[in-house]
Amino acid sequence: MWGIFGGSENRLLGIDIGTSGIKIIELEHRPRNKEITLENYVLVGFRENLPQKERERRITKEEVVGLLKAALKEGGIKTKNASFSIPAFSSFISFVTMPRVKEEDIRKALTAEAQKFIPVSLEEVVLGWEVIDEPDQKEIANIRDQNKMKVLLLAVPRDIVARYKEIAEGSGLKLKNLEVEAFPLLRSLTTNYQKSFVILDIGSRVCNILIVSGGSLRGARNIGLGGDDLTEILARSIDITYDRAEELKKNEGLLNRQVAQLLTPAMGNIIDELKRVVAIYKSKNPNKEIEEVILSGGTASLKGITELFSNSLNITTSAGDPWKKLTVNDSIKSVITEKGASFSIAIGLALKNE
Repeated sequence: MWGIFGGSENRLLGIDIGTSGIKIIELEHRPRNKEITLENYVLVGFRENLPQKERERRITKEEVVGLLKAALKEGGIKTKNASFSIPAFSSFISFVTMPRVKEEDIRKALTAEAQKFIPVSLEEVVLGWEVIDEPDQKEIANIRDQNKMKVLLLAVPRDIVARYKEIAEGSGLKLKNLEVEAFPLLRSLTTNYQKSFVILDIGSRVCNILIVSGGSLRGARNIGLGGDDLTEILARSIDITYDRAEELKKNEGLLNRQVAQLLTPAMGNIIDELKRVVAIYKSKNPNKEIEEVILSGGTASLKGITELFSNSLNITTSAGDPWKKLTVNDSIKSVITEKGASFSIAIGLALKNE
């Protein structure tokens, strides 16, 4: 149960409300020819000229609603059915080993176990789960005891859920699905459902490190460092404006020697944390090798970043391409290419049509 709500329509919006802005994707699902067509996309920023911490402090729910309504109008979007993402830092994800029970008894059994892993009262959260050690996946789950099962446990505070309901309602949208952003990332970036790999999503505020194997999430970690922090490091170190630093980061990236030197400590922190997460996974799954690192988020397009991670980790690293699962009009393919993996979450949300 990845989504807290469910619904099904041929056209669906994926709406990713981040700390720097809103990304909207409109997809049409065509079951007859098994096509998923890109109908529209919109990207709007909150407060482009302010550091991330100031943007976050000033943006209210009412301002989000106003901006979202304006974005929908600007894009000429009429579809009302929408899926929203919940940031990783607003949720709890744990992997629970518990006595094996029948599917209809999971909720009761999991509720008894959940309080051990969730640092708030269960009355304050909405619970979701997914069993990730089906009988033919024993080796992946690394559980030898046939009487045990491994479950991915998800909890989202009820006030966060209420906030998104209010945003959807205030924007004139029908909330069909509400998902923690790890899952739309898996949906948009997973192409080989057999191998083990890492998705590293570098957002404006947080890096999400996701271990994926057998098509399921096997590990998750987030750290409080993102693309905005990199920009602020450049602005502070070179004594330039935030806008100029952002421009320097985007245009030259790590190919600029000065930029590379200034960002090395921060990038090193991300790499070290990723190494730790991979090491923990391999210690529990000695027969599994991480075959690839897939980068997502706006920072995935930073020049020189794939080479840095590939060389530092000795693992093949590439920028994710969520667009390849879609049928895209030839007239906008070049524009889409420039967007890279920044729309991974929004696309993953709109891909969920069940």
